[in-house]
Amino acid sequence: MVPDAEYDALYRELAGLEKEHPEFDAADSPTKRIGSDLTKEFAKVRHGVPMMSIENTYSAGELREWVERCRKLLPDGELSFVGELKVDGIASSLRYENGRLVQGVTRGDGVVGDDVTQNVRTIRGIPLTVDETAPFEVRGEVFMTFTNFRRLNDQLSENGRPPMQNPRNTTAGTLKLLDSSEVSRRALSFCAYYLLSEHESGTQAGNLVKLSRLGFPVVVHSSELHTEDDIREFCEAWDKKRTELDFPVDGIVFKVNDLGEQRALGATAKAPRWVIAYKYQPQTAITRVAEIEAGVGRTGVVTPVANLEPVFLAGTTIRHATLHNYDEIDRLGVRVGDYVEIEKGGEIIPKVVRVVMEKRPPGSVAFIPPAGCPSCGAPLGRLQDEVALRCVNGSCPAQLFASLNHFVSRGCMNIQGMGSALLSRLLSAGRLHDVADLYSLTEKELAALERMGGKSAGNIIAALEASKAAPLDRLIHGLGIRMIGAQAAKILANRIGDITDLYSMTEEQFAAIEGLGPVMAQSIRIYFERAENRALIERLRGYGIAPQGFTAGKESDFSPLFKGKTFVLTGSLGAWTREEAASKIERRGGRVSASVSRKTDYVVAGADPGSKMAKALSFKVAILDEAAFAAMLGKSMP
Repeated sequence: MVPDAEYDALYRELAGLEKEHPEFDAADSPTKRIGSDLTKEFAKVRHGVPMMSIENTYSAGELREWVERCRKLLPDGELSFVGELKVDGIASSLRYENGRLVQGVTRGDGVVGDDVTQNVRTIRGIPLTVDETAPFEVRGEVFMTFTNFRRLNDQLSENGRPPMQNPRNTTAGTLKLLDSSEVSRRALSFCAYYLLSEHESGTQAGNLVKLSRLGFPVVVHSSELHTEDDIREFCEAWDKKRTELDFPVDGIVFKVNDLGEQRALGATAKAPRWVIAYKYQPQTAITRVAEIEAGVGRTGVVTPVANLEPVFLAGTTIRHATLHNYDEIDRLGVRVGDYVEIEKGGEIIPKVVRVVMEKRPPGSVAFIPPAGCPSCGAPLGRLQDEVALRCVNGSCPAQLFASLNHFVSRGCMNIQGMGSALLSRLLSAGRLHDVADLYSLTEKELAALERMGGKSAGNIIAALEASKAAPLDRLIHGLGIRMIGAQAAKILANRIGDITDLYSMTEEQFAAIEGLGPVMAQSIRIYFERAENRALIERLRGYGIAPQGFTAGKESDFSPLFKGKTFVLTGSLGAWTREEAASKIERRGGRVSASVSRKTDYVVAGADPGSKMAKALSFKVAILDEAAFAAMLGKSMP
């Protein structure tokens, strides 16, 4: 590692030489790490392989259960694992072609991320060129060290500006800055933890070695771990040592080492089965409950929130903490005026852990849950098998406000500029009664609102218009169907051509979709059988919001050769990516599975097919090479 002073001196010398000899000025020079202002909006990039979230656990017992699940799913495998420090930063991917960094993308929603190439070029640890001509992708964590975080806050304080709250949020904000020279000054860092390449080594441990040899800083990791005791000892060792590091670590990520076994294990709708994150117990703090308030969510759930005397915890000042539900208040025995211990669940959302009984003030009284909705006064009730109190008034202002906030959010319709304050004003004016009313707003009426000029009004109208082209899964998610989050919305959108297809589908048909369970199926069916919900969707369609799903316009793709057949893809396909091949199968009515079984109909085998080929032969499953697969598709090889 070159000291900063020496690096800066060499940097200035290089810049001078390039100025004197422009014929040697190269595009991959370190001086190009500092760029000019970027465009105001980052381009969106679809990940070739989705960057899925990882299942979390805080329990050593649950960690053991994960190991046992992996072994049960692969009873013939001799599983080994790799443990990696979970750096608390921003997941990003880097793409290289012909030995050069060509693109840097944030995780985004896991499917689509922001193109922040100019900003990641400023990160010293990321090589601009590598000794590898074949295309590949590196995934890793962009983060800020504690040293650089303190340095940044010192600079902000000296300039009379408020300090940043924690390194992770600062990293997220820095990656989205429009001035890459400012990104460079903040000195972000990077560590690689995964390689996507046709020339991968075959194991996670081997790929980490390969990444290191290519010049990437790799995540701190273990050697191969074979037993539960190996895994436990690695967790315990780093629980003590992590406080000595100069960067934030909130846990350990464990991965199945063999890449073939990773593919065989596959993924659920939310997360890969071959990886899990063991999170360390979060820090705690003691503070006083000043008040217990109630908030009403978009589904009518009334959630108690403790308003606290401000306390600093894990990098942020905490003023509020969730109490989850009123049964939890009763279980904890929390009263107004109590001193309580709080922690950050998942190091993100503050919650009350216990009451410090020895500090309870005299004369305190037990907390009594509200009988009526804090927003509209309607009676509160419980649905069967739920502990949550709910407002059953469909016209409740608080529910409408929460629904609108959800609909316009970045993860749903992404209507920029339509924030909470503006929604409150429009609700107070009686202008909004449901989400469809957003599209009836005019630039003139928005401009007439207090603290709203003509330019801002025009921007909001433009954002509303742009949102009409949002993908179908964003609209389904935005409708706020109970139990249907972003991932389930994607699954639905991938099975239909238009949202109206959901009107007539049965509960059994929903439950048969891989990734949706019976309870989710029931919730979807209840939503779409209600006339008022279908009327809302038709109003949205009337305003021009009719995004098509995955199968729209694809009727001609359906083929009796594929319908109801199960395919397994193995090896490196030269003509298509795995995702493209899977898409072609699914559009024709087939199903793609991660592992070979006696129920598999076809195995499509590319180069270096691995163990799946042997299993297919043992089960006498039909094997297709790429030419045969292309012929089955009715296409010539690209």
